[in-house]
Amino acid sequence: MYIALRCGAWQVGEDQKSDKVAFKLFFPDRAKDESQYGARHDRPNYGDPRISSIQVAGNFMNHLGLQDWHPGTAPKMSQTAHSKGTLWTYTTPTPLPEGFYQYKYLLTFKNGQQRWVGDPCARYGGTEEQNSAFVIGGSRPGDNTVLPVQGGRKHLRDLILYELMIDDFTDEYRSFHAPLDAIQEKLDYLQHTLGINAILFMPWTAWPNDGYSWGYTPHQYFSIETRYTNDLNAPAEKLSKLKQLVNACHARGIHVIMDGVFNHAGDVDAAGAAAHGFPYRWLYQDPNDSPYVGVFGGTFPGLLDLDYNNGCTQEFIGDVCRYWIDHFGIDGIRFDNTTNYYIQGRNEGLPQLLKDIRQHVKDDNFSLTLEHIDMTAANVVNATGADSYWNDALYGKTFEGLWHGCISPGIMNALDNHLGLDPARVATTYLGNHDHSHVAWQAGCRNNRGALDWYRIQPYAITLMTMPGCPMIPNGQEFAEDYWIMEDDHGTGRRVQPRPLRWNFSQDAIGRSMLWVFSKLIAVRKCYAGLRSNNIYPCQWEQWQTRFNPQGYGVDTEKGLVIFHRWGVGEDERLQRFIIVLNFSDNQQFIDVPFPENGTWLDVLNDNQQVHVSGYRATNVPVASLWGHVYFL
Repeated sequence: MYIALRCGAWQVGEDQKSDKVAFKLFFPDRAKDESQYGARHDRPNYGDPRISSIQVAGNFMNHLGLQDWHPGTAPKMSQTAHSKGTLWTYTTPTPLPEGFYQYKYLLTFKNGQQRWVGDPCARYGGTEEQNSAFVIGGSRPGDNTVLPVQGGRKHLRDLILYELMIDDFTDEYRSFHAPLDAIQEKLDYLQHTLGINAILFMPWTAWPNDGYSWGYTPHQYFSIETRYTNDLNAPAEKLSKLKQLVNACHARGIHVIMDGVFNHAGDVDAAGAAAHGFPYRWLYQDPNDSPYVGVFGGTFPGLLDLDYNNGCTQEFIGDVCRYWIDHFGIDGIRFDNTTNYYIQGRNEGLPQLLKDIRQHVKDDNFSLTLEHIDMTAANVVNATGADSYWNDALYGKTFEGLWHGCISPGIMNALDNHLGLDPARVATTYLGNHDHSHVAWQAGCRNNRGALDWYRIQPYAITLMTMPGCPMIPNGQEFAEDYWIMEDDHGTGRRVQPRPLRWNFSQDAIGRSMLWVFSKLIAVRKCYAGLRSNNIYPCQWEQWQTRFNPQGYGVDTEKGLVIFHRWGVGEDERLQRFIIVLNFSDNQQFIDVPFPENGTWLDVLNDNQQVHVSGYRATNVPVASLWGHVYFL
């Protein structure tokens, strides 16, 4: 509805040199549509913004013969009836010349109070003071038509995700280029050197301050963070930069996944008469009367929760998702913090949002992934029609194993990450993500060696790329970037600090070695579809099982060994079988390896070395320390 109504500020026509601009702001009203929000008897003015007048002020006013930003002469908006509420509208009487303009709404409330507030539906963020913005001219819409992924979208199980923090990824080399432009300079590296085929971009939506942020406190949901789009040579080209980046990825067969933060919004208290937080809170005289915010399900301390009890919120966030899908051609969404807007047995919140997106997209390979870190995650994925959830099990066993220098029986259950999921669903698995220290730091942390002990990661990396699910690599992990952050900062925000990638690390002895391991493993996984199946044996391992089972599979915690069987149908429709042997110890081991079939197996991880199997077993097989084998038949 919000985009269909063209809420926000839009150029009226398509003249590239000058044009009028129309502003539109929507307020829901339950008196016209009860589904917009419910009554609150504890708040008699709930849902009533109590606005006397709204003016539009900005640096466009001089073209109308007025003084820029002057509140006394800022044009007034008019009220217009709508079936679900009220629209406030204003269209400039004369065209504005091409350019990038900033604006805010100046609200006068019925009690005489005034407040400057941004536009909740702005598609451009301003360069200062959390202003909203619009563009006259710039690229024509047809110049930036988003192209589909070359070869078509793939199922999530066929993707290798790269979690990319736009600021950190580009910090070292972008110079004066906009970060979204600078990413394109590394696409050859991502596609060919590393080999990934999907990028999960950490949030690109605007947040309510001018400083560094991970992006998990959005305040203008339709706007790209200005920090990522600024280009002094082309100030009007902002939306086009994301479209061009998506096209560049799609041309290489790289999927683009958006990180969507829809449980909560970023907000700060009004500083004097200026509000720098989520506009749909501050557009109300008493922000507590806004139906868009409030408790629904769980809460996140220090953040402003969105209230899915109300249809206006559900509709607003649904429109946000459809906007990024339709206008930018994204290939999936990762939903942040879903435990707090999912209530079992209710459709409101996450279930309705996922249903609406699925019906809108009509593509089974458009991925919907939940950050649902609790024991019910698999059930929630199945119940809501999502495709995946972030599974912390391997990450936990990796950090635990690197710290203690040994593995536990629980690593077998981490491998069985498809447990509880419907056949078409997969878990998203990782050795770490943005919330944690880099795994290279963890490798040598106990001895204060950090990434010097990078080689201890190798058997865990082999595990990641040979187990079921969708593997994910956070940016820099592939060349042993090794920043530390505290695991739990109790909401202080101290860990949300820049961690710029040090690209020279990829060229030193540690980085080159780690990069070779990841690129080799990615190539193996992409080559063999059977490694991307849901099938694994053994599964549902018991904690007391510290030795191999009678068939010779499982874990031997004393020796630091793991053996498991994977199988699935290859792209040629023939059965593919794999035996994965992992040595997590510091010593070379000689072991008997079970095989499900006799014949000649190839070790696709180690130069296709042949192993001739008879009697369903190969005896006295050497396994190098902190390494492994991936046998294929």
